[in-house]
Amino acid sequence: MRALRTVAVACLAAGLLTACSSSGSSSTTADGKPSTGASAAASGAASTDGSGSKGGAKLGAKEALLASAAVMEKAGSAKLTVSGGTEGTGEFVWKAPKSFLLNTKSDGEDAKVLFVGDVMYVGVGADMAEAAGGKTWMKIDPKAAAQGAPGGSDAGGFATTMELMDPAVQLAVAAPTATEAGTESVAGQSTTHYRSDVPVDALVEKMQLAAELKTQVLAELKKKGSTVTTEFWINAKGEVVQQSSTGLSTGAAKILYGSLGSVQPTKAPADSEVFSLADLLKQ
Repeated sequence: MRALRTVAVACLAAGLLTACSSSGSSSTTADGKPSTGASAAASGAASTDGSGSKGGAKLGAKEALLASAAVMEKAGSAKLTVSGGTEGTGEFVWKAPKSFLLNTKSDGEDAKVLFVGDVMYVGVGADMAEAAGGKTWMKIDPKAAAQGAPGGSDAGGFATTMELMDPAVQLAVAAPTATEAGTESVAGQSTTHYRSDVPVDALVEKMQLAAELKTQVLAELKKKGSTVTTEFWINAKGEVVQQSSTGLSTGAAKILYGSLGSVQPTKAPADSEVFSLADLLKQ
């Protein structure tokens, strides 16, 4: 159980670090209209020719981040390689239907964490699977937890993780206080570097959560500080090549983005493969 909690907390920490420090390259974006969230905020940004400019004039920092938010929201998904505080690979779909699969290690053992919507599944080892009657995924459902099921104290954090990791949300939140920090070559791409100190209140306000859950999340995050410093390296297409964030955790991590827009949602495990913590405790 300690190992399971380590994996869960590691995954949550990645979200609390605002997608950790993300670095990498991205490919062709998906076709289709931006859905919700960042596109509303990005509607005030001028359209660009894909080079971070409009009519030959370079965009200001706020406009550049809002334009990038629309680009990332339209893409909607990516493959991830995570390093630093959490090591592993993943597949992340941040537009509906949302899913996030992380393959990582806990205490040196292979481990998996899967979010489908706001429900979390933790892959378990052979010993626990045997205790659970051969089932290999433990389910943590915020709705069940709200009714007193074990794991309730973490349910709000689990439900928030994918909201925090959505790059379109991060860009939209960071845009109002963004400043340009120069140009750099990152992962073989020419990028413009932006920095923003984001108030935690603004971060939580952008999350698509029930009011009572927002209150819970805000109180938890403010224990770690009132702001988070977020940095973005954005290429000529408006794609985030690298992102780093500090201020909510002492951990450090990086996420390499790849195959932007081409990842399909991961389906929840079959009922025959799933048990709850309450089921295990009954054993």
